[in-house]
Amino acid sequence: MSQAAIFRVPPGFEQEWAGARADATEVVLNVIRAGEALSALVDSFVRARGLPSSTALIVLEVLRGEGGPLAPSVVASRCLLSRPALSGVMDTLERRGLLRRYPDPSDRRRALVEATPEGVTTLERLLPDLHRAEVSWTGGLTRTQKATLLHHLGRLQQHLRSGHRQPNSRAAATAARLR
Repeated sequence: MSQAAIFRVPPGFEQEWAGARADATEVVLNVIRAGEALSALVDSFVRARGLPSSTALIVLEVLRGEGGPLAPSVVASRCLLSRPALSGVMDTLERRGLLRRYPDPSDRRRALVEATPEGVTTLERLLPDLHRAEVSWTGGLTRTQKATLLHHLGRLQQHLRSGHRQPNSRAAATAARLR
């Protein structure tokens, strides 16, 4: 990959934006760009094979992997989706006959959801081709580079989950004044 493919901030970035770090902004922007590019590839791939989106793929794979019904809240949690976002995906999958929702027999106020046999068959036809496409999409990296990337992404995700999502504005303002 050429350096031209990497988004870089302009010289003077840190002087213009008090408290900013050029490397932090470059990492965030480039991770977003790579994620969006891969998401677009997966979305296009799964749409061509009958699923509405990569999110639908993930929902069905969670349900297939469970091998039985789950509460929608559990599906949302495993897919890292909000309940409203999951509801829309489940509506689409249900209309297409790939997913089934029904009342929980032990608590009729709750619902359960599971992949239908057609949903499982759709996934089982799609996944081998998808996994081969993933090999192609990541072909610009060696196995060692992929392992290193996964290691660093794991550290970043762990850091984000540990509560470092929003900077403390008072601390950021103080740091900016001290620069």
